[in-house]
Amino acid sequence: MEPSKSGRIRRLHPVLLRTGLFFTIGAVLLGTFSGATFAKYAVTIEDEGVQQLVYTSYEEPKAILAAEKIPLGVYDEVTLTSVDENESLLTIHRASEVMIYADGKQRRVSLADGTVADALTKAEITLGEEDLISEALDTPLEEGMEITINRITHEEVDTQEAIPAGVTEIPTPTLKKGRTRTLSSGKEGVRQITATRTLLDGEIIEEEVLYSEVLAEPVPAEVLVGDPNAEVSQLTPSAPLELDADGNPVQYRTKLTGKATAYSSRNYRTKLKPGHVAMDLSQFPKGTQLYIKTPDGSFVYGYSVVKDTGTAVIDGTCLVDLFFDSYTESCLFGAKEVEIYVL
Repeated sequence: MEPSKSGRIRRLHPVLLRTGLFFTIGAVLLGTFSGATFAKYAVTIEDEGVQQLVYTSYEEPKAILAAEKIPLGVYDEVTLTSVDENESLLTIHRASEVMIYADGKQRRVSLADGTVADALTKAEITLGEEDLISEALDTPLEEGMEITINRITHEEVDTQEAIPAGVTEIPTPTLKKGRTRTLSSGKEGVRQITATRTLLDGEIIEEEVLYSEVLAEPVPAEVLVGDPNAEVSQLTPSAPLELDADGNPVQYRTKLTGKATAYSSRNYRTKLKPGHVAMDLSQFPKGTQLYIKTPDGSFVYGYSVVKDTGTAVIDGTCLVDLFFDSYTESCLFGAKEVEIYVL
């Protein structure tokens, strides 16, 4: 029995079968090599030491990288160099970000290539001859590098400083031993100093004094210090004065005992000094030399010369009036019975 027409298997002619197979293979090959057919350039892309070969019809570096979906940073740079007629090398120079600390500020700088000097130029930082920098200027930049600049400056300044007043101690038998009494508080002096300073980022690291000048001399404070062995007189006899074991002159013309009072110039200018005394000039002419002390030796005025007179010694209120440098001492002395040795 013959099969029905609808169930027959249709067979192709061998020639037609070979023709169809040829066109199918051609289509596959065309699809396979179409990229190479239209890509005119072979480009080796080098990115941080890693290379890859691509085929492209683009000539511009950024277009090539965009087509290959290779991102570029804002400060990255690329170079394209020819290897031969149809092959090139595209090198990506990735930018290094460095921090620069100077003048109290920090600056962030990104460079694809270069040295520390290039980074300073881009940051518009000028380096002084004496300034210090943490990296050598010819050091290649590296990602994350930190560069610190310390400024060295110089200045000449005038300053004033106080000169301590100090203290002048005046021993006196008018006070008990160890007691003190301030006569004047004193006053500090003033010195002007001219110096040159070296500063590191505004901080003084070295100072050299060029010269100084005293504008005002100090005035020391004067303090009375109790000393029972101190003599008040500032006079010195022309010949040595010999004293015995009790502190009395060995040689003298006469000895008197009487009341002694005290006075001072009260800060007025005078030629008198401790050791000068006032007496009745009719009995003791000016220039008469004396030695004065209390009978028990607890107070010694010392070698003295008659230089003055006054109402009290003339009317007999007192035998002698003793001159003291200060009003305070004259008040502390008050009045005492004294022995007067006329030399």
